[in-house]
Amino acid sequence: MPERRHVTRVFDTHHHVGELALGIEEVTGEAAVTRKADEHRAMLDDFGITAVAVIPGFQYERTRGIDDTRRINTDIASYRDADRTRFPVALGILEPLYDLKANEEELERLVSELQIDGIAWHTRYQAVAVSDRRMHQLVERVADRGLPCYVHMFYESGLESPWMLIDLARAHPEATIVALDAFSGATNVRWMDDIAERCPNVLFDTAIAFPLLRPIDSFVEKFGSERLLFGTDSYAKPLLYNYPSSLNELLYSPMPQQDLEAILGGNFLRLFPQAVERIEAASTERGDADAVTR
Repeated sequence: MPERRHVTRVFDTHHHVGELALGIEEVTGEAAVTRKADEHRAMLDDFGITAVAVIPGFQYERTRGIDDTRRINTDIASYRDADRTRFPVALGILEPLYDLKANEEELERLVSELQIDGIAWHTRYQAVAVSDRRMHQLVERVADRGLPCYVHMFYESGLESPWMLIDLARAHPEATIVALDAFSGATNVRWMDDIAERCPNVLFDTAIAFPLLRPIDSFVEKFGSERLLFGTDSYAKPLLYNYPSSLNELLYSPMPQQDLEAILGGNFLRLFPQAVERIEAASTERGDADAVTR
């Protein structure tokens, strides 16, 4: 029986704050920030997660168009700012089906007013393909502002097929693209090897990784650990895991300790160096000398 490893910190790059409908319940109305922060912190404590990047849920009401998206983005930035020790990073949303000018204006607000840390897309919920021309326009503009682009690659969705990510990433080599749910199926696992070789600007998260044949260990052996970010694809509602399997896979892995520490924390802080300052400043304000950021 392999031994469960210990790490000094665990940073989750893929934590949604809104609701997720799985055919069990309907999402209604105010779906962006539904879980109280104390409940959210309790979830992190149960899983042994130090801090997370928060991302809005994508099944929010869009009846008022850009005004609804602006509200969602304001909410996620406020959620981050309310507790920067546990939620030091927040990603906003841009909607590909909106007018490009409206998206450009919202991106400017996200950067200048909200100090947003990146932009995320889940195109299966946004009615376009990852390689849609409007995605190309938005990724170009987000990369120009120096922000990472988080793109979901959930295995079951034809709108999020891996070949589309290749099209997007190769067209924008200046963009840092994080492929979320990258290893979420056996076919995706094989695709990610190809993408890692062809697209050096793509990073990958570990959320809902298909476990057979130990794909994360195999990826590290082939490409190193610096392109992997720990993620769980957790949602504020409903609670999706008794315990995230990708964390167990990593903690029981025989990979070198330095690679394990990089995936579970170091790479996150390299991508978001501002998180270090935020966590330490917030910890100082609270008189908490035990915040782990380095």
